[in-house]
Amino acid sequence: MTNSTSSKFDDHDVNDDELLAACDDVPLKKPDPIVPIVEVASFEFPFEPYQIQTDFMRGLYSTIQQRKHGIFESPTGTGKSLSLICGSLRWLFDEIQSWKDEYEELLKPIETKNETSSGDWLKRLMKRKEEETAREKRREELKVKIDLEDQYANAAKNTLTANIKKTKRDFDAKYRHLFNSELPSKSDGDDPSLSKDQFKIDNDDELSDEELIIKDNDCKILFDDMDSPTKTDSTGLREKKVHVQKIFFCTRTHSQISQFIGEIQKTKYVDQLRLVALGSRQNLCINESVLKLKSLTLINEKCLDLQKQKKEKKTTKGKRQKTACGCLFLQHDRVECLSNDILSDVQDIEDVVKLGRELNTCPYYATRAAIAAAHLVVLPYQTLMHKSTREACGIEMRDNVVIIDEAHNLPDAICAMHSSEINGNQLIDSYGQLSRYHEKYKARLTAKNLLAIKQLLDVQINLIKTLCSQENLPAVYDTEKWSNLVVSSNKTETSSTFDLIDYLSDAGVYVNLFQLIDYIKTNEIIKKLHGFMSKYPVNKNQQSEEKKTNESALQKLLQKQTQKQSQSNVVDEEQLSKESTEKRISNSFAIFATFLEALTNPRDDGKIILIIKETLGQCSIKYFALKTSSFFHEMVNEARSVIVAGGTMRPINEFIDHLFLACGQPEEKLFQLSCNHIVPTDNVLAIALPLGPQNIEFEFTAVNRSNTAMMDELGRVLVSLCSTIPDGLVVFFCSYDHLQKTYAYFEKTFVLNKIVSKKKIFMEPKRSSDVDTILTNYTKSIKNGAGGILFSIVGGKMSEGINFSDELARCVCVVGMPYPNIGSAEMIEKMRYLDSMRLKSTTAGETAGRAYYENTCWKAINQSIGRAIRHRGDYACLLLIDKRYSKANIPSKLPHWLANSFHQMNNFTETSNAIQQFFVRRSNKPTSS
Repeated sequence: MTNSTSSKFDDHDVNDDELLAACDDVPLKKPDPIVPIVEVASFEFPFEPYQIQTDFMRGLYSTIQQRKHGIFESPTGTGKSLSLICGSLRWLFDEIQSWKDEYEELLKPIETKNETSSGDWLKRLMKRKEEETAREKRREELKVKIDLEDQYANAAKNTLTANIKKTKRDFDAKYRHLFNSELPSKSDGDDPSLSKDQFKIDNDDELSDEELIIKDNDCKILFDDMDSPTKTDSTGLREKKVHVQKIFFCTRTHSQISQFIGEIQKTKYVDQLRLVALGSRQNLCINESVLKLKSLTLINEKCLDLQKQKKEKKTTKGKRQKTACGCLFLQHDRVECLSNDILSDVQDIEDVVKLGRELNTCPYYATRAAIAAAHLVVLPYQTLMHKSTREACGIEMRDNVVIIDEAHNLPDAICAMHSSEINGNQLIDSYGQLSRYHEKYKARLTAKNLLAIKQLLDVQINLIKTLCSQENLPAVYDTEKWSNLVVSSNKTETSSTFDLIDYLSDAGVYVNLFQLIDYIKTNEIIKKLHGFMSKYPVNKNQQSEEKKTNESALQKLLQKQTQKQSQSNVVDEEQLSKESTEKRISNSFAIFATFLEALTNPRDDGKIILIIKETLGQCSIKYFALKTSSFFHEMVNEARSVIVAGGTMRPINEFIDHLFLACGQPEEKLFQLSCNHIVPTDNVLAIALPLGPQNIEFEFTAVNRSNTAMMDELGRVLVSLCSTIPDGLVVFFCSYDHLQKTYAYFEKTFVLNKIVSKKKIFMEPKRSSDVDTILTNYTKSIKNGAGGILFSIVGGKMSEGINFSDELARCVCVVGMPYPNIGSAEMIEKMRYLDSMRLKSTTAGETAGRAYYENTCWKAINQSIGRAIRHRGDYACLLLIDKRYSKANIPSKLPHWLANSFHQMNNFTETSNAIQQFFVRRSNKPTSS
């Protein structure tokens, strides 16, 4: 009976095709990705790679392929940037090719097997249906990806179409101008691309009261709005671009972005790569009337405001016609044309700006329009790490790769960019600006706007009162009196820390800060206040009116006479202080708005620190961000892979704990690689020097840095080194204050005279704009044979991103140990916060806070000494001047590649002999790169 039943329902008697339609869709389980073994040649490395570079590229490739996160350490000078480029781009183009290969495979029909067994026919049919459904779905997904890639590739290669459209439009515009009898004249000093009407629109001084008054917000479409996360804008006029698979590469500075793009241009990927480099409006804007505002906040506000303005011009019929935007450089078709041109070749930010000027098109919005189609987006830390900036740029993290270079200080950098500080003067100024605005226009503002402004004023005054006793604050607003109000008899700075919610409660701030921030942004309060203060500036002759004090007729008469007598002097005074006053006007409310936004962070993410000094204007309020993972978790959870890389990543546990484990990533999803240096051991001589020629011990603690005996001994060491070290000598001090005091003492005791007779002296400037000049002169002096000694700061402008290769740094000295101030409120709170966390990586007997304090010092030291060795043939001496470097645990704190070259000397004679022998040996060997 059983056999007959089985025979009756044999699946060979059933038509499978008729039953397929009856089966439901069941997704197939995807197998784990198989990591291919990539051949060295396929990485397209521009030179013959060293083994560590091959290991680096293979490790990077497999990490991305397996959707893991990686921590890569490769010493400075080992070709880290090229390894990152070739390893990641090889994966990207292999991934794109795999889509095409898989798509071709899925187009082939499923091979059917002739099964004679009497199995379960229904299960077999369901399995076949599942396979066909899954294949069809996968084919559609791959087709979309491939078509999108081909579409963007063709657009980047064939920019001729866009150029023809642009040429036609420009020709039509010029042709129409021939019939425009009322074309505005242009003076010789004006930019030919900007008309007088344009300057009228761009000039804040010409804004009318009507334009300055806050109105109920109406919906206006900006370029920023068009790049919002929605598929289309509110009018449905523009569809948002779909993004291709891409890699985001971010680094610290603009100069490092330029260096990275220069490395890409050495590779073969440059011919097929679509790259865009992002920058701020300050770096990319070509509208001079916007750039003249200087302040980045005002530049942003002005740019957005110009997009809302409709620029009027007369047609041939005499009628006025409104163009799409008040900025001549911002027209959609031109922007699209420029974005395609940007992607057609690997170009730096400077190249893009130059191209934008040639095409009279906005480079800022062209680079943003190019993000969707780009394979590689190069951008600074702040753009990627700050969520609001990231969203404004239209950056999509999901399933893309993020590579963060120079990441040695990444956890601290993330907290620093989310911290905010405002001082008493800025609070007082912002309150005064808003008060005067309110007083001027209160009769013309709606009830809703009056309420919002009143709430902002209440928040400002309540924050001010947290810095001083309420009864001591004068009832009537007076900038000078409030700013100079004595709040502490103690000449030294004091600080106190508060929980965020407790601070706001004690300050009496109970309003919805999110709504106030939204109100500031949507109604452009920052721009309107700047325009108001420019139109109605406060000067000393108007103080009596502003203070609303009662005066006698005699006082008023005397005041008028004084005004007439000193009118010319006042004009000169105002002219001299115009730049500083404009900066103060521009920044005060913008800083307040930024600080207000920081106050909306979750309670546990940071603390409030009140810093009290002698006067109210000198005091400050700081929001200090503590929890790195709160600002990093979205990125690490959305991206396919996050790669952090640097020359000195020790201690790696800090990245594991704060960047990955704290964001919910499992340990098995993390990959670590630490490479050795390519430089031979005998090319480096590292010495710990505890004392000088006269056996005076060095211990440059904060207390001892003014010790004259120690400074005399340091002077003798430097004079001796200048006689022994060829070419360039770089000396790092722990702080600018320490450097200044030592330099002044050397000048007083004629030590500088002895040094300058052997090497020319250079010093790190305070202003970043002067760095290139100092470096150029330092390099010229060495190239000309005069030698040079460069005094610099640990953690300063010369300690990161500057390559002192070959003769530019035959010796690097670090004077003292750059420990941060352990008594500062920030360090106390950071250590306390870390101690409260139970970290697996904390060394036995050492708290997490103390480990952080030590690591902060050593990361700065290792970063400084890493400036010297830049390639395989380079050589240098590294001198650590302080007796604390002679401790037994010091070698473990240094980069691992330096351990075999590190020596702890007992006296200066031994040190001097070792240095002399080192350079004698090196003089007999040729330098190879």
